[in-house]
This record gives sequence, structure tokens and C-alpha cells, in this order.
Amino acid sequence: MSETSVEPTARSAGESGDQRRPRALAFLRSPRWVIGHVVALVAVIAFANLGVWQLRRLDERRAYNALLTERLSAQPVPLEELDATLAQGEQAVAYRRVTVSGAYDAGGEVLLSTRSRDGVPGHHVLTPLVAASGGTVVVDRGWIPLDWGGQPPVAQAPPPEGEVTVEGVLFPPRQARRSGTLDGDPEPLEFMSDVDLGRYAAVTDGAMYPLYVLAQEQRPGQPGGFPAFGDLPVLDEGNHASYAGQWFIFATVVAVGYPILLWRTWRP
Repeated sequence: MSETSVEPTARSAGESGDQRRPRALAFLRSPRWVIGHVVALVAVIAFANLGVWQLRRLDERRAYNALLTERLSAQPVPLEELDATLAQGEQAVAYRRVTVSGAYDAGGEVLLSTRSRDGVPGHHVLTPLVAASGGTVVVDRGWIPLDWGGQPPVAQAPPPEGEVTVEGVLFPPRQARRSGTLDGDPEPLEFMSDVDLGRYAAVTDGAMYPLYVLAQEQRPGQPGGFPAFGDLPVLDEGNHASYAGQWFIFATVVAVGYPILLWRTWRP
């Protein structure tokens, strides 16, 4: 009797051991954990893609810096000499140093708002220059304090009368997010959040050059020292590399941490 009673007990114990693991892993198929699997997978993919995106932004920034370094190191050329190059597109002449002569049209002045200088809020002054070679070029003459920015033209910083020669850098336009009056009305055009030459051309007579000039020198000079010439872009790589590293760390934390969580949950 003792032999017949021991054998079934041994089989039962063996079956219990064989079945323990499948039963213990059954929690992985529960709805709550299935949702967890999906969330973890999506998080890893999203974090990794954000890291790759930041690396692409870093490559773009390096290419931009290299282009500016190359073109800003060249000597300025008369604006009209770039006409053939401009036919290849705006980017072919962007960031080149140029000189342009003509007379300012103060009646078409617009404020670029708001722009700070050494932490002080203000505006940049955009003034059309009727070029001696023909057409109109918008010149960013530089920065003025915020409280000077009433209705343009700015009385405290008028442009020189007569013919002037401006040396500066060509920049492509950007669509303005906001424009109109400083009181918030759409018309007349008194300020823009960005240099939107399409918006500018609608209120200016004559053909307008498709890029604007950020002035760096002017002859004759600006009476009273204002507007103060605007600064050129800072050529650094930004925070793209560190942001990419952070996203890859987040992806690694989820990719490693979630399996550890599953193992600790399953462990007897």
C-alpha cells in the first residue's frame, strides 16, 4: 500500500513543478500588462526617433554654420553683381556680404518687433532703400530702444538724407506670424514679427529685392549712433547633441528597465 500511495504523490509533485512556470508567466497576457508592453515599445521607438531627429538637427546646424563661415569670410560685392547668381535661387546668394547704394525711403519704414540687445528690449528698424541700380532693397538698419518705437518713421533715428552706401549681409525673408499696427490692427503696416518681404511688397511701390540686407556699415554714418547695427547670428551647435543624448538615455532606460520589471514581477 505504501508503494502505490507514493507513486501518485510523486507524479502530482512533478506536474505541479512543470506547470508552475506557464502559470507564472500567464500574467504577461493580462490586459494590463499587454497595454504596458505596447506603451514600453512605443516609448522606446519614440525616444530613439527623437534622438535621431536631434542628430539630424545637429547636422543641419553644422552645415548652416559652415555655409555662413564660408560666405561671411568673403569680401563684399556690389548687390547688382549677384543678379546672375540670384537666378539660381535665394539660397545661392543668402548670407553673402554686399554693398548697395541709393536713397532711403523713410515713409516706408516698418519696425521689426520685438528684438533685444544686451538684455534690453527694443525694435529693429526696417527701411526701404531705393537702389541707384534700380529696384528697392529692404535694409535692417539696426536696433532702437523699445520706448522709441512709436508709429514709424522713428523720429529719434531718422536715416541720412541723400545717397548712402550700405554694407551688410543678405538674409532670406520669413513669413511674419504677426504684423500690422502696434495696437493690434492689421492695417496700416507699422510692425512685423519677422522680415516678411511678401507682406512688405504689398505696401511698397516698385520691384523689391527678394532678400533683405542686415546693415553692418553705412556711409554716411547714422546721426546720433542709432539705430545700432544688428548682430550677426551666433555660430554654435546649440543643445542638439545633449538633447540627442538625453533621448537615447530615456530609450535605454525603458528598453532595459521594463524587462527588469517583468522579471521581478515573474520571479517566485
